[in-house]
Amino acid sequence: MRAYLELARPINCAMAALGVIVGELIAGARFDVGAALAPVVAAVVCAGGNAINDYFDAEVDAVNRPDRPIPSGRVSPRSAQMFALGCFAVGIGMATVINRMCLTIAALNSVLLYLYSWRLKGTPLIGNVVVSYLVGSCFLFGAAVGQRPAPAVWLFLLAFLANLVREILKDLEDVEGDAALGLKTLPIAYGEGVALRVATVFAIALAVLTPLPYLDGVVGWPYLTLALPAAAVILLASILAVAGSWDAGKAQRVVKVGMLLGLLAFLVSLL
Repeated sequence: MRAYLELARPINCAMAALGVIVGELIAGARFDVGAALAPVVAAVVCAGGNAINDYFDAEVDAVNRPDRPIPSGRVSPRSAQMFALGCFAVGIGMATVINRMCLTIAALNSVLLYLYSWRLKGTPLIGNVVVSYLVGSCFLFGAAVGQRPAPAVWLFLLAFLANLVREILKDLEDVEGDAALGLKTLPIAYGEGVALRVATVFAIALAVLTPLPYLDGVVGWPYLTLALPAAAVILLASILAVAGSWDAGKAQRVVKVGMLLGLLAFLVSLL
């Protein structure tokens, strides 16, 4: 049982569930069966994604992480695959009880999680886009349960862009290891300079879009007190990385702080 918990990565699953709860709060969800089930669905689908990732990474983990459940022999590859597919099936099944939108998101995310681990992980930019969508979709999933989803839709879009910046910076940080594994990430395929400029373009887009939830009338002015500094932090990190003042590792850690500030901005808007 413990080996399967390791496959699931409970902390990651809890973070996915928390994202759904934030989406529900922002969207004004009433506490009912659907609102209670939605975080559970996210956690279960996330567990499936983590398990299928270990299934496809078994050979790499045998070298880099021999203590993981599959290379250590505590879980067979076939059992890990069936566990992942079972989690996807259970998550999708529970989503049918909530509503059609939640069912659509749960099914789409299950497919994307499988495809990402199977084919998309090392592809230039596409893998980054998929991961960023999956991160932001937790807020969408929660919003689908609520009465006023517009603020959470904005949160999804901004979280998507911010995470896309961070994903590209993480690829820059991991170039040596990814190249050794034969992955074709954006900096490996097109060069580190191109990757940094692409990240900066997305950071600029984030900065431009950040005031729009306020201008659209879905959040109040307190949102701006944290959202604007958050966007500025993320943009500054990208610019300093392009200029060579910061390495990619430092820049992506600062972007993560900016993402947290952005999330707090939406939560503050509820007060």
